[in-house]
Amino acid sequence: MSLWNRILDTINGADNKPALSQEVSHDASRYGFVDIEVGLKDKKIHDIGAIRWDDAVFHSADKRELMIFLKDVDFICGHNIINHDARYLFGDVTHNFLLVDTLFLSPLLFPERPYHRLLKDDKLISDQMNNPVNDCEKARDLLMDEVARWKSLPASVQTIFSTLLQDFDEFKGFLSFVNAGAGSKKSLAELIRTEYNDKICSHADIENIIRQQPCELAYALALISTTDHRSITPAWVLHNYPGVENIIRLLRHTKCAEGCSYCDKDLDVHVNLKRFFGFDEFRTYEGEPLQENAVRAAVERKSLLAIFPTGGGKSLTFQLPALMEGRSVHGLTVVISPLQSLMKDQVDNLAERGITDAVTINGLLDPISRSEAIQRVMDGEAGIA
Repeated sequence: MSLWNRILDTINGADNKPALSQEVSHDASRYGFVDIEVGLKDKKIHDIGAIRWDDAVFHSADKRELMIFLKDVDFICGHNIINHDARYLFGDVTHNFLLVDTLFLSPLLFPERPYHRLLKDDKLISDQMNNPVNDCEKARDLLMDEVARWKSLPASVQTIFSTLLQDFDEFKGFLSFVNAGAGSKKSLAELIRTEYNDKICSHADIENIIRQQPCELAYALALISTTDHRSITPAWVLHNYPGVENIIRLLRHTKCAEGCSYCDKDLDVHVNLKRFFGFDEFRTYEGEPLQENAVRAAVERKSLLAIFPTGGGKSLTFQLPALMEGRSVHGLTVVISPLQSLMKDQVDNLAERGITDAVTINGLLDPISRSEAIQRVMDGEAGIA
């Protein structure tokens, strides 16, 4: 028995949770994958590839023949099928099958750097150009991995994602495919606080976020669960769900007035001063805590102008907040400096402390070094540039 069939047996036999959609009975073992090639200029379908649960293959540009091929399918799957392939294939025609889109699930289930082996940004990695059948096979491999990853999630995390995403076309097909059960929205905020204890502020207004931006919250929680701070939200996710970054900031980089286990540790400037630089206290100047005041203002996202005497410790006032933000929200801080030699000195000094989050980009770099630095920024490996 293949791994795919074993996964399907698990879906259909091992779980007794109620499916999200009860209107039509759908059998997860009866699936098909579809991929199309569309002309850039004429916007017409030039080629269609499809594979079925019984390993039957379709390769033609005839949509009518495709529908005959898929007539017994309960789930039609593909990579970006909802917002691309389905529009060309089905238009506004009503159908009984459910669409399963592997694109939108991947950042939720594989948020950890270096990300999923089958993906490059929002594209499938394929070794054959313009071959829709091959792309169907790649999408099937990806969905197989997504199902396996879903099954490995704690039940509480499954419930959180299911409850947040159950009403959205991009996710409901997959949730029905794995027979996911949604929980109560009334208790969802408390479930999130419990599951992500010590990873988010205990006093964040999760209830309001659930009401207004449930998809964005799901993507934010997926990134928060990663253990590598260099993991980042893919650019195409931020394009479709621009609120993700703000939600992560509300949950992880907005210190509460009441105090909680997360804020008192991860957003405390003294704790992080010791953590990153090994210092117990900030430097003072004539009794004034200039460094600490500047760092606090930056962490609290206030606009500030800091004028320090020579040797007053100016670099630390932007490096420490940048390092804190890089850990909390996986963010990037851009530092503009008029002195190229100073940029290098600062990066080298951080490296000597074991901090490799900083890169310098300036005119003194050769094209290869500059390209490598920019790539590190794009890959999330740099928190300061």
